[in-house]
Amino acid sequence: MFQFDYSTLFKAILLLALVLGGCEYLNRTDKLKERLAELNATLPQLKETAGLRSQEWAELKAAKDKHDALLKREQTELARKDLLDQKQRKLEGEIKYLSASMKTIVEKVRADAIGTTIVELKLPGRPALKNAKILKISDDSITFLHEDGVANLKVKAEELPSEFVQKFDLGPGSISRRLLRLMDEISPAPPPR
Repeated sequence: MFQFDYSTLFKAILLLALVLGGCEYLNRTDKLKERLAELNATLPQLKETAGLRSQEWAELKAAKDKHDALLKREQTELARKDLLDQKQRKLEGEIKYLSASMKTIVEKVRADAIGTTIVELKLPGRPALKNAKILKISDDSITFLHEDGVANLKVKAEELPSEFVQKFDLGPGSISRRLLRLMDEISPAPPPR
């Protein structure tokens, strides 16, 4: 009869396993070759993309360097602006002080002049005032009490002698008015809401 030999069976199974493994190996090798061919086909595109990315990176770095330079320049300019703002505030303070001092001096000179009598006040284009006593001094005129009545002489009408205009700082060209205009120019009032 037929006798079963395990060694032959083992050899047959081993041969079958080797054949199946070899087929699987060849199948995988073919798939890997196909994949390698696909990757080789995309390699030029990947190289081109990498080149573009490298170029974009260089452009980004140049833009960052430019931004950093602008930022540094801005910081320098802001520091200069702060220094100029400090100097401007100092000058504004000095002008305010000068304006206030000038106004105080003008008011004192005007107040001290009230009650002063001028024996004969010669006026341009008019008869002189006799015993003219200063009653009131405003920014644009001086009021006198004299022998013939009261006279309110105005700067605009050029009724006052120029020495009075200068001494009492009268009229639109007065120093105190110019200082006030300067104050308005350097620190204008905020617009009404």
